[in-house]
Amino acid sequence: MAETKDASGSPVAQDHVHVAKLSSSSFRSVESEHIKSPSPLRDTLTRARSDLWRAHPLFLAFIFEPLRDFVLDPTLALWCVLLPPLLRNSPKTDKCIAKILALLLFLPIKFVYCHIPHQDDSDTSSVLLQSHEAILRMRTTRMPNFRPPSDARSAIQGGISFVVSAMGDIVGVMTNPKKMKKWFDAMGQLKAYLDATGVGGELEEAVMKPMLRGRLLDNLKILNDIQEQQDAERHILAKLEGSAGTDIDTPIREGFRFMRWATAAYGVEMIKSALDINVDAQELQTNKQAIIIHCGIKPEDLRYIYSKDDGDKHILHHFVAIDHKSRSIVLALRGTLSLSGAIIDVQGMAKNFCFCLAHQGMADMADDVWEVAGAHINELFQEEELKEYGFIITGHSLGAGVACLLNIKCHVEELVGNRKVSCYGFAPPPTFYPCCADATGDGKPDPPDLVREAIENCTAYIHDNDAVPFLSITSVRRLAALLDAVDNITEHMWFYDRWKIFHEFSQVPPEIFQAVAEAAKCESKEVDGECRMIIPARVVIWMKKNVLSGEFEAYGCDASAVAKNTVFMSQDMFSDHLPEMYEDALDVLLDKIIAK
Repeated sequence: MAETKDASGSPVAQDHVHVAKLSSSSFRSVESEHIKSPSPLRDTLTRARSDLWRAHPLFLAFIFEPLRDFVLDPTLALWCVLLPPLLRNSPKTDKCIAKILALLLFLPIKFVYCHIPHQDDSDTSSVLLQSHEAILRMRTTRMPNFRPPSDARSAIQGGISFVVSAMGDIVGVMTNPKKMKKWFDAMGQLKAYLDATGVGGELEEAVMKPMLRGRLLDNLKILNDIQEQQDAERHILAKLEGSAGTDIDTPIREGFRFMRWATAAYGVEMIKSALDINVDAQELQTNKQAIIIHCGIKPEDLRYIYSKDDGDKHILHHFVAIDHKSRSIVLALRGTLSLSGAIIDVQGMAKNFCFCLAHQGMADMADDVWEVAGAHINELFQEEELKEYGFIITGHSLGAGVACLLNIKCHVEELVGNRKVSCYGFAPPPTFYPCCADATGDGKPDPPDLVREAIENCTAYIHDNDAVPFLSITSVRRLAALLDAVDNITEHMWFYDRWKIFHEFSQVPPEIFQAVAEAAKCESKEVDGECRMIIPARVVIWMKKNVLSGEFEAYGCDASAVAKNTVFMSQDMFSDHLPEMYEDALDVLLDKIIAK
């Protein structure tokens, strides 16, 4: 079989080349300068990772696969992020370390894995084509003999992705004084805001004080027990009236498709954690290949990838591709996968945005993303085949919050002309408050027509007990008040009594139930920079899981009613936020629709 070379210099079967190759005339990739610069060490590390994934051990796979997935490959990925930038100004040292690692470390690893009995990969191309066609046909049934990653495995892989990205972020800050200054300025601004408004004092009283005295975990468990009884039907209370709350088949179908795009924006590692089709790991070595496979698009339809980390300003990673099924150009935004992204998340103070108010950090990021990607997107609309296409924005978590605001910006400022603009946000936090003047005299704020149109064209999704869609300054203050109410009683309880409640040997005392109920009724006075933000969407699809059966039920909810909920304390409040969990829930819901 003829061979060629992939991006890392490793041989790739000629039959596979059509999957990874992109037309140089239509594809653009914006990467960090240190990624573009030659580095023997980076090349060696990249080849080592590629070689590591070529073997599929059948003998002692329960040892060799976890060793590769959770130890060797993450270590190589971390080294690839950390070492080359630090040795950028010392090419001789870079080359020397590359040779040492290749001889003393990578060669033995490669030797061991190459001699493990492994599957014949001669049919890799046909498997890849089958998986590609399965996505294009919107099949949710998984391929035979394929076991998708477990929830624990997905969580570990997601955690590894965040650690690797965070370490790269830290290196970028350490080598870029301007970026470091922006970090410190943002954190200083947040601290000043918390101190000036008194929110910092509320959090200290509700979180720091019990934590230092060993009561915080007890308080969280007690509040969880109370919420499970008092707030069990919160999704029912938020449901839209009439057919709007039940006619949600189309949003689920669209959500199933575009959640894949939102996951793909994270890159290779997160895509691996969410795979539900049998794809050779060798085919997922680059972001280009992984995006093409996971989104089910043709190579020539992936037009633009932005993955630059070493600039003076942090811009969310994103990609632009063509979706011919919906006749749209799609912009997919990455969620929080770095410390820079987390800093944007916590900048939740309100600022003016499109005649209303919005989350400061995400509103600024929406402006920055369009500044980078806008020209490329409008250039695509000039192509003859794409002139009549619409524009879709999607993302998960932070990417969803930015997508919702960019959707509004596109409508209000007509950034893509009069084309239809739609948005699909998965796990978006509350980011927007339509606080314009009351023009209709009904006592409610009336946003401009274009803002209302943008909200009508946006659909949001919440998975079960995911905490992120409820995180705003208002909800965090509300949660702090509930925790403080619990702590005011538990601080007078003996440790043994709290221990029995924590391990469910004793019931939560009625006085704590009463204290939490009274705290929930008290509305705290708004502080500067706070407003009752909502998810700016026509409908929020809340996917609730039945604990006993494992089945999902979807509810079409009102965004304003959803925003009235407090953060639900649950052991899966963070794991439910993972992209893989959203994909699985939408898979199940789509299967139910098809089975009707």
